[in-house]
Amino acid sequence: MLRLNETKDEVGVVADQVGNPTYALDVADALLAVARRIREDTSPSLRGIFHMTGSGEATWADFAEAIFGYAAAHGRRQTRVKRIATADYPTPAQRPANSRLDNAKFKRTYNIEPPDWRASLADCIARLIPSPAETT
Repeated sequence: MLRLNETKDEVGVVADQVGNPTYALDVADALLAVARRIREDTSPSLRGIFHMTGSGEATWADFAEAIFGYAAAHGRRQTRVKRIATADYPTPAQRPANSRLDNAKFKRTYNIEPPDWRASLADCIARLIPSPAETT
């Protein structure tokens, strides 16, 4: 999206697929916390399959709008999002309309509240794009 932001005034983005945007650094932090806990505690309840995603949900179009908004706050151009249907963006891979995951078991077991995807996106953009004050 940041690459498209450099050259496009408007980008068509799917608005009928929803998921939980997740920042890789949030996953890494959670994995480190889980690893520390299971080293200290051999309880079987700490093992198994857990879902961990960013808190909150968004369509691909919502996510793109947020990316472009944070990029604009860092001095980049404001790219508009044209909300389109999945049918208008055919790809060889089939994508589910709903790819949200339930974090309840993870939160309950490890007492970890994954950060909201918007806050994590803001951190990610800040790492990728220096603020206007940093470039002068």
